[in-house]
Amino acid sequence: MNDTWEFYEDVQAKWRWRRTAPNGNIVGASTEGYTNRADCEGNARRNGWTDDVLSQQGIDNMAQKELNKEQKELNEEQKELNEEQKELNEEQKEIRSKAYALYKERGFKDGNDFVLWLEAERQAGVKSRLKSNRQLKNILIAIVGILCVIVALLLVMMFSKKPQVELSQKSLSELKIMMLVFDPSEDEKVIVFGDTHFEYDKFTLSQNAKTLLDKDVESLKENPNMHVRMAGYTSAEGTEAINQELSEKRANTVRDYLIEKGIAPERITVIGYGRTKPALYEVTPGDINSKEARANMRVLFEVVVK
Repeated sequence: MNDTWEFYEDVQAKWRWRRTAPNGNIVGASTEGYTNRADCEGNARRNGWTDDVLSQQGIDNMAQKELNKEQKELNEEQKELNEEQKELNEEQKEIRSKAYALYKERGFKDGNDFVLWLEAERQAGVKSRLKSNRQLKNILIAIVGILCVIVALLLVMMFSKKPQVELSQKSLSELKIMMLVFDPSEDEKVIVFGDTHFEYDKFTLSQNAKTLLDKDVESLKENPNMHVRMAGYTSAEGTEAINQELSEKRANTVRDYLIEKGIAPERITVIGYGRTKPALYEVTPGDINSKEARANMRVLFEVVVK
């Protein structure tokens, strides 16, 4: 058989085969495209093609097609290189133009004079940087020296003996801690009288606390225009939620006692601050028996003057 068999890719990149007689007539062709050549050759074999009948023309055509493809890729690459070279030429042209303008501005005869000037400028810059570095080094040494003196003074202050600051042994129920109200209204002027103390995790009044509150009741009765605010607090021990609830209960306990003693309810408001805004900072928050913690278990008696 002198028929020519050709294997090629169509416009959709599918592999096909074609059988051509010596007279040029196509006597056979694949009816569908294949994604790879092996499947296409398998179909051709089923239609009479064998490996030894593949014509040299078909091989040459395929080789030529591959060469054409490679040549096209080379042409594209050469085109990109030409574009890049064109851009480089434009950049070099612009650089030369700016260089000539700079020469003219600086009064240089040519590029050599300009290079010598640049080197002189570079050397001057190096000297300036060295001088700045020496000044910076001296400043840093001075700062380190000052810090060392400060640290030494702090160490002396820390380890020098100082008189211990102790809380008064006076009964906490009689302790009056004066403080400002944290959130007064714009039309209010607040005067703080004192505070009522409670036992840990308690919101009941002791007899001593009631005696102190009785004196405040008398003051309120003598000044009927006064309005009061009960501000409840707790120690640092316990969760934020539990302490908030406890501070509100303590404030309401004092309010209820004042109402019981004849003070009109509309003259009394309450607020709970929980463990925030302590009277004294607790160095060991877990120690509920510390003097600081016991000082914070209180209700602050605030008088609001309208």
